[in-house]
Amino acid sequence: MPDADRLLGAAARRVRVVGANTPVNLGEELARLADAWGRRSAEPPRFTYAPAQDHGELRRAMETAAERLERQGELGAVYAGRAREIAAEAAICEAAGGPGCWAAARRRYVARDAFDAQADALAAAWVDAPADEPAGDGERVRSDDERSPSSLVSRMRREIGAQRLPLRVVVAEIAPLAATGDGVIQVAKGRMITREDVERTVLHEIEGHAAPSVRAAALPLGIFAIGTAHGGDDQEGWALARERAAGHLVGARRRELGLRHLAARSVERGAGFVETARLLEARGARAPGDALRIAARVHRGGGLAREVVYLPALLRVEALLAAQPALGKVLSSGRIAVNAAMSLSSWACAIT
Repeated sequence: MPDADRLLGAAARRVRVVGANTPVNLGEELARLADAWGRRSAEPPRFTYAPAQDHGELRRAMETAAERLERQGELGAVYAGRAREIAAEAAICEAAGGPGCWAAARRRYVARDAFDAQADALAAAWVDAPADEPAGDGERVRSDDERSPSSLVSRMRREIGAQRLPLRVVVAEIAPLAATGDGVIQVAKGRMITREDVERTVLHEIEGHAAPSVRAAALPLGIFAIGTAHGGDDQEGWALARERAAGHLVGARRRELGLRHLAARSVERGAGFVETARLLEARGARAPGDALRIAARVHRGGGLAREVVYLPALLRVEALLAAQPALGKVLSSGRIAVNAAMSLSSWACAIT
């Protein structure tokens, strides 16, 4: 479907949900909040955002394309689903930083199946479990230390070279430890992290995101790179499944994911920033800074809370791999949702 590939591909490149909903003053506001809360002044953030783009024409084009595509059989329906999702994500970008963000995000990040309830139970269990930190000497390394072979930036570059991936690694001011984009992996600037953090992050970004994006670009069907509806969600599940299989979902990492899930659920219920931060403190966030950081993450944009999809996606992916392990080849070849994997399995035969 070359016409659909071009149309949806161009639209998807314009719609950047996380970028549009990330405050331009995130770092300085987190520092201000930490100081205020340290003085027992529970202040909300004063985030500012880049001017929102008008995506009205793009949204209408996606809805029109979806109506046409869904009449073109099973594959057309897959494309139609992604077209409607791009329209929904464009609406979130238009509302970023404003009062409409929460409602737009709730239309996009919705409960899909029984795995959502299972994820709630899993998050609670992870948060309430006794600490089980991995063994180690606690040595930390600066994430962007070019001179250290064990730093995140050095390890990421070595792994990219070993797998011969056509990607660059750059250092950037970002909230996560790393993030994969078009042709690049960003590594967070100036973060002191453990070697376990380094190895887990390299695995997550390379096996979970970077390698699938490279494979997708080599396939004849563009939907692998464009992504199916919920493909971005389930790719996060795929990345977390790779982490769990390698033994990385333990200790602080597991607790962090559980707290993010609980915080995102609070946003769904209409909680404000202060209420979410207080919830995180009550559930055992290790330091006030952790509660503020996680609260800022789920409340970005005005209530994005996309973290509600991560743990359900992990469980959904693991269930699929247990039942039909051969479909792992499809999930590892692009931004493909579990419910679209079977429809696209024949196209994945071109993967080497």
